[in-house]
Amino acid sequence: MDWKIITPVSSEPISLDDVKLQLRLGTGTDEDTRLAALVRAAREYAESYTGRALATQTVEAYLNRFPPCDRIDLPLAPLQSVTSVKYKDSDGTETTMAETTDYLVDTDSTIGGIVLPYGGSWPSFTAYPVNTIKIRFIAGYTDQPEQIIQAMHLLIGHWYENREATLIGTISKELEFSVRALLSNYRIRWF
Repeated sequence: MDWKIITPVSSEPISLDDVKLQLRLGTGTDEDTRLAALVRAAREYAESYTGRALATQTVEAYLNRFPPCDRIDLPLAPLQSVTSVKYKDSDGTETTMAETTDYLVDTDSTIGGIVLPYGGSWPSFTAYPVNTIKIRFIAGYTDQPEQIIQAMHLLIGHWYENREATLIGTISKELEFSVRALLSNYRIRWF
């Protein structure tokens, strides 16, 4: 399954004021651009490592065919809602499926997704050759887990103090271990 972000995060999970407090920088604005970039990079690292969206964003997933089972798992947990499920036939005609009659949305599972209602089946049609099915959805935490926030603070602090790639004794390995230990409880493992 391929996917891309349609509407990116509008508000990072850590404010610049929180970062400045953590780094003991005071209230000046000289470093705001750099700090904002570090916050974004730390969030993206945590999202990549955990498979979770740390702040609300709109995503579109693409499949070339409907699965043989009655469920489609969506990337980036937690799933907040599904905006639309569309499929395209060989002529390029796009059809929008109706929620509750054609599919149900599972936002309660760790890995959210869409499922067929009882007795339902996926549409039968001659498919467009690529990206036949588009599922647009909203994912992300509205209240981020504290362990993930702490891991982001560790990364931001390290990156701020060490502006180049570094290896200072065992500090880098200890930092890596600390960050991954904090994030590992939230890592989604696809089996």
